Amino acid sequence: MLIKLTKSIVKLLSILCVIAITGLTIIVFVQVFSRFIKYSLPGTEELARLLIVWLTFLGTSLAIYEKMHLGVRYFVGLVSISKQKKIDFLIHMLMILFFGVLVVYGFKLTMTTMATTSPALQLPMGIFYGVIPISSLFSIYFILVNMINPSNSRQGEATL
Repeated sequence: MLIKLTKSIVKLLSILCVIAITGLTIIVFVQVFSRFIKYSLPGTEELARLLIVWLTFLGTSLAIYEKMHLGVRYFVGLVSISKQKKIDFLIHMLMILFFGVLVVYGFKLTMTTMATTSPALQLPMGIFYGVIPISSLFSIYFILVNMINPSNSRQGEATL
């Protein structure tokens, strides 16, 4: 069941990232084209910024799932396997703590800014910040899944 849930979340995040990057491409193309014909569409820059923020945070969660974040394992590799596992556990706990702080304060920021609207599109600013607690929850979930079912692949090592 955990594997099914994880695959469903990964699929959802992948679809959202594809939608964001596609929308971003279209918006930037339209914005460039409209400036070429001497007409600037209002709100396109703001919408592009919103999509970049969402793409960045959701992509971060996907990168944690795929173990694609930069990790320097050289010094960890110098110690015994049992100490490596302890170091990995400590790193995972620190990451969970970090993302936990992002969940709490990201949620507070989102709720605080829901009454404020963006200048061009008049969207609640909480939409911009809402991705912070959402992606942090996904990141915590992926870290916990990795702690429960660690994969055999080494983190941070380049393979050619």
